[in-house]
Order: sequence, then C-alpha cells, then structure tokens
Amino acid sequence: MSRPAIFEAWRILVAVRAGAQGLNYASGVLAADVVAGLRRLFDEEPALQIPDDAGQPWLTIKYGADPDDLYGVLRASVGGRRVVVKVNPAQGIGQTLIPWIVREQDIDLRAPYGDYLAAAEVSDTGGREPAAYLLPALRDILPPELGRFEVDGQTALVLEDLGQIEGLDASGAIERWPTEHIEHALRAAAGFHAATAGHDYAWTLQRPSTRTVLADSDLWRAMVEDAAQRLPEVVSAASLQGRLETIATIAQWHPAKDAMPACLVHNDFNQRNVGFTAAGAVVALDWELARVNTPQRDVAELLTFTLDAHTDLDEVIHLLAVHWQALADNGLEVDPDLYSAAAAAEFRVQSIDRVGMQLLFGAAFDLPYLVRINRTVDHLVDLTG
Repeated sequence: MSRPAIFEAWRILVAVRAGAQGLNYASGVLAADVVAGLRRLFDEEPALQIPDDAGQPWLTIKYGADPDDLYGVLRASVGGRRVVVKVNPAQGIGQTLIPWIVREQDIDLRAPYGDYLAAAEVSDTGGREPAAYLLPALRDILPPELGRFEVDGQTALVLEDLGQIEGLDASGAIERWPTEHIEHALRAAAGFHAATAGHDYAWTLQRPSTRTVLADSDLWRAMVEDAAQRLPEVVSAASLQGRLETIATIAQWHPAKDAMPACLVHNDFNQRNVGFTAAGAVVALDWELARVNTPQRDVAELLTFTLDAHTDLDEVIHLLAVHWQALADNGLEVDPDLYSAAAAAEFRVQSIDRVGMQLLFGAAFDLPYLVRINRTVDHLVDLTG
C-alpha cells in the first residue's frame, strides 16, 4: 500500500473506532466462539490466525471495528489440517460501507442510498454464501466445505485451505490476465450458469429488469457526476458524457437483457475473488453478493477487471463466444444474436452500476485498479455499441 493510502487507512481506522455515527453493526462472532466451533467439528484444539486489513483498508468499515468481533476470512490450523473459517455479517455493504462513504465524503446521491432498488443487492447479504455452498451446481468451483457451525444466528463456514491461489488478488492491482486464464474462468462460470438457469432462489434476489434499472437512474447519474468532479483523472469529460448517454438510453438497450434466460450469478466475479488452484481448477470465493441475473453479468465483471483498454474487438468477440459455447455445451442454448445484444447491454449496466459503485469507493479509498477498470469498461461499451 502506498504511503498516502497507509495514512488514509489509519485515519479511517481511528475515525471508525472512535465511533462513526449512523452505522449499526450486528454483534460479531467472538474468537472464543470460533475456537469452540472448530473444536466441536474436529475434536481438536485449533489455533486461529486473526487477519488485518493491510491492502484492504475498507474492511474495518465493512465489518466493524470491535477487535473482539470477528468477520471475514480467518485461517486456522486444527488437527494438522489448515482450514479457512468464513463469517459474514448479517448486514451488507449497502447498510455499512456505502452509507459511511456517502456521509464522510459528503456525496449527494439525491436520495438516501437505501431508498434505491439497487441497495437490496448489497444489503442483508449474510445468508447468501452459506446457502450457495449447499448447491450441487456450484460444487466444482467452490473450496470444499468441511463443516459449519452457528453462533448467535450467524453461520460460520469451515472450508479447506487451498493454499496459494494463482491469479487471486484481493487488492485488484493485477492488471491483465492471460487470455487462456480468462477462457478457463468463463467456461467454469458457464457450467454453473447453465446448471442454475431458470431457477429462482428464496435466499437471494430475483433478476433486475429494465423497469428496476431505469428507476435508479438518479443514483447512476449521481455516482458518475460526483466522480467526474472529485476524480477527474479517473472520469474524463468524455467518459462522463458517454456514461450519461448510457443512462439516458436505458429503455432502449436494457430489454435485450430481459429477453435472456436468467441463472444464479456470483455477481463479483473478478480477480479479487476468482483464481486457480495448484491443480489448475477455477475457484470462486466470496458469494455474499450472489443473485439471479443473466449469465453475462459475470462475464462483464470478469472482462472489466482482466482485460484493458487496448483489447481489440476480435478478442472480445472470441471471449464472448467461449462463454456462449460453454453454455451450450452444458445444456443452455441461446440464440447468438440475443446473447450478443444482452452482453452489450451488460457492459452498459457494468459501467453505470458496478463501476459506478467502485467510483463511489474511490471517493474514500486509494484503489489501484480504478483508473484501469473505468477505461476498460468505457472501451468495452464502445466496442460492443
């Protein structure tokens, strides 16, 4: 982390621990509870490794600052076995991190963030990942679950520690994946996309629609306009103009997404959460944002983070074709013209929603990937226009 980022992380930590008003954290899982849960599962005495927020200064705000409360990824050794304990708070970043940034940075969203429909995607997310681990369709892409235990209504997942995962970078600083890695990840995603197509899941959200995306137009405008003023080195005048045009024409391009079959998507499918085991298998972590959407949702996220603004149209077409063919190979056949139109629409959603949210994060944190992904998503929108 750069020197300014270290100072910023320290300032944030001090401010939150002093008591940031307006955030209501659920009580965390105590270290003693995690130790007790592991002891019950393995009948051995575990040793915990408590993580810090080095390289990810937002974790304190996302998960709370009480050092006695544990959330996130905890490593442990028990009975000669290395395990990972994953504990998600009941609340999501739509109730903690995002309102904190909006307030601290004085961002005018034109309405409270929680009033927008998009807020549901990142709120009350604690139960999604434990539910995802119960789905057979995801088994090939998840770390093996060794057990789980409940503490005060919260689920702690105990997972096999896979060791070093190639390509995985929690900071998002890795710039460009090799094409063969992107292809491999797209094929793996298509496997669970096809397997879950046509299903709704009671534990997460139904698919968004033209109506819901259009209803949040004020949010999309507010995020990019604030970023253009606050971060002109990231959002140029041309980028702002293009983004506002995308928002103004939602009713024209979004219906292609509505026509696509829907499936379960990871919804944060990028190199901060996706990588490759020593055996070469794709593994996807952190499923707390999982929801029903089009298969191209995960494609747009992955390509935004793993391509760059120099990628040519032929490569984008090739990678979309890899995913389209893998869907068919797994039993989900989609008209190629519909697939292409929906992919183009998904890049546009990516630009105003997911990258818009990253721009909001950039108001508070020094994000090494922000300039790159903003340029890349603009490039992908232009290429597929």
